[in-house]
Amino acid sequence: MNCSRAAAGSRSRRLRGSMTLLSVEDVRRSVEGKELLRGVALSIGEGERLGLVGPNGSGKSTLVRILAGSEEPDEGERVLRRGLRIGHLDQDPKLPAGATARDAVRAGLVERTAVLARLDELHAQLARGAGERERSLLGEQERLEQRLERLGGHDVEHRIEAMLQDVGMPDPERDCARLSGGEARRVALARLLLSDPELLLLDEPTNHLDAFVIEWLEDWLLERDVPLLLVTHDRYFLDRIVTRIVELDRGVLHSYDGNYSAFVVARAERLASEDRQEATRMNLLRRETAWMRRGAPARTTKAKARIERFHDLVERAPEATSRELAFEIPPGPRLGDRVARFTGVGHAIGGRTLFRGLDLDLDPRERLGVVGPNGAGKTTLLRVLCGELAPTSGRVELGETVRFAAIDQGRTQLDPKKTVAEEVAGRSEHVRVGDRSVRIESFLDGFLFPGAMKHAPISKLSGGEKARVLLAKLLCAGGNVLVLDEPTNDLDLMALRALEEALLAFEGAVIAVSHDRWFLDRIATRIVHLDGHGNSGVHTGDMASLLERLARERDARTRAQTQRAADERAAAAMSAESSTASAASSVKAKRLAPWEQRELDALPAKIHALETKVAELEAKLADPALYRRPAEEQKAARDAHVDAAIELAALMERWEALEARA
Repeated sequence: MNCSRAAAGSRSRRLRGSMTLLSVEDVRRSVEGKELLRGVALSIGEGERLGLVGPNGSGKSTLVRILAGSEEPDEGERVLRRGLRIGHLDQDPKLPAGATARDAVRAGLVERTAVLARLDELHAQLARGAGERERSLLGEQERLEQRLERLGGHDVEHRIEAMLQDVGMPDPERDCARLSGGEARRVALARLLLSDPELLLLDEPTNHLDAFVIEWLEDWLLERDVPLLLVTHDRYFLDRIVTRIVELDRGVLHSYDGNYSAFVVARAERLASEDRQEATRMNLLRRETAWMRRGAPARTTKAKARIERFHDLVERAPEATSRELAFEIPPGPRLGDRVARFTGVGHAIGGRTLFRGLDLDLDPRERLGVVGPNGAGKTTLLRVLCGELAPTSGRVELGETVRFAAIDQGRTQLDPKKTVAEEVAGRSEHVRVGDRSVRIESFLDGFLFPGAMKHAPISKLSGGEKARVLLAKLLCAGGNVLVLDEPTNDLDLMALRALEEALLAFEGAVIAVSHDRWFLDRIATRIVHLDGHGNSGVHTGDMASLLERLARERDARTRAQTQRAADERAAAAMSAESSTASAASSVKAKRLAPWEQRELDALPAKIHALETKVAELEAKLADPALYRRPAEEQKAARDAHVDAAIELAALMERWEALEARA
C-alpha cells in the first residue's frame, strides 16, 4: 500500500489539463513465459469507479501494479495527471517493522508530515528573527496552517483511532509484527483511506473484512466519491460501487458500462456474439477446406485470392476460451432426521465470552450461514460443532450418521511440499468420488489444472489455485455435512458461481462462515449472527434480510434513546415547576396571557401534524426498500425521524405546561 504523488518514470508521462487522471497505452507484460497483457489500453477519468474482473491468474494484480507505477511493463506507456496522489492497496501490503497499528496509520499521512516539518522550520526562523522576510514567512505560515487544517489539524489521533475501529481493528496499540495477514490488510486499508488520495487502486479490498465492515467501506467510498479502480470478487460491492467494469480475458480488456448486474448481461451477449462469429467462420472454413482438398488451381488471380482467404480464415482462429469450473459434490452417507442440536451453547477464551446461549437445531439439507465481526468467534463455533472444542457452557448433540467434510480459512489442510496430484490423491493414480473411481489426471482437469500444473508444488500456487485444490479434496472426502470457513476467499467470479451451484444441489447439510453477502443470499436458508459482544441469534432468511433487520433494530434503539432523553427533560421540567410552586404556594398562579392562550389553542393541531410525520417516518424506516437505497438517503431518513421526535417531545412539554395554567 502506498499513497504518493505521481512521479514521471522511465515509461510514464504527465497529463496537463485533462479529465483523464491515469491511463496506459499498448501495455504488454509476460511472466514466466505466459503473456498476461496483450496491448492493453485503459484510462480512468474523474468521477469514474471501475471494477476489474477476470479469472484467477489472468493478470489483474499485474495490471494494477503497472497502473500504480510499482511494476514496469515489458512494452507500453503509462500517462498520468501532474501531481496526482495515488493510493494503492496491494494484496500483500507491507507495514513498518517495530510499529504499532497507530504508528503505521499515522505514517500514511505523508503530506501532513511534510506540512508539519515546514511549519517547524518557519517557527524556528521566526523565533530567530526574520527581518525583511518576516511578512513573507508569516504569509506562508498562514497558508500552511490552513492546509494543515484540511489535512486533519494538529491532533489526528482521534481520526486514526476512529478509522482503525471502522475497519475492525479496535486496539490501535497492537504490534504490527504480531498481526495476522488479515489484520495487516485492515491496518493498511485504514492507512490508505486516511491519507486522502485523489485516485484509489484497490486490489481485493474486501478480503478479510466481515460483512458489516464491507458495508461501512461501501458507504465511505460512495460518500467521498473518490475515483477508483478495484479488483474484487465481492459481487454486491461491485454492484453498488462501480460505474464501469473492465474484464481481462486472455490478455485483452473488454469494457462494460454499468455495475455487476449490467456486466453479467452484457458479457453473456458478447460471448454469444463471439460464438456466432466463430460458427460463421467454421462454416466458411469447411467449404474452403473441401475446395482446397479438391486441388485448388493457383493460376488465376481469382483462385489466388481464394487461397489467401482460406489461409486468412485458418489464422483467424480465436484462442480457446478460458474454461470455467463446474462440479457436483457427492452426497456422502445418508443423514438421519437430525444433524446437530445446540442447547444453550457458549464458549469463552481467556475470560472473554465469544458467544452464549445459542439454541439451534440443524436439519438435513439445511444451509446455514455464520456471520459476525472479526474476532466474534465464528471459527470457534465451527470447531465446537465438529467436536474439536468442547463448549464452556451448554450441550452439543450430533446425529449418529453425521460425517463432516471441511475447508478451513487458513488453508492449513494443504501440505506446501506436496504436488497438486499428491495432495488430492496421495500416491494413488485414482480418486474416489462418491461411488465412482476417477483417474487423477481427468479429475484435476475438471478443476482447471492442465498438464504440468498437476505436478506443481502447493507452495507455488496462487490463492485461487489453492482454493480449487481444497474444493477437489472436498469432493473426495465423502462427507454428508460440509463445514466451510470462508470458502469464497480467492475464488474468481466464475468459480464462485460454480461453488454456489454445487452447494445448492448438494443433498446433505452445509454450514458456511462467509463475508460474501451475495454467496450467503444465494445459498443460506438461515444465518447465525454473532455480534462480537457475546450475544448470538439465529435469523431465518438470507443475509440481505438480516442486514435490514439489524438496521431496523439500530433505528429502534436510536428512537428509544431519543424518547428517554425527552422523558428526562420533561421530568426535570416538572421537578423545577414543582419546586417553584412550593416556594410560591402563597401566591396565586398567574393566568395565561392572551398570546399564551392563542399558542395553547394552536398546539393540538401542530402536535397532530408532528405525530403524523413521525408515524410516516417510522413506516419509511421499517420499509426494507429503504436499505437498498444510497447510504445518504438512509441517514437522511433516520435524522429526519430523530429531529421530528425531539420537536414533538418539546411541543408536548409546552402544551402540558400551558394547560396546567389554563
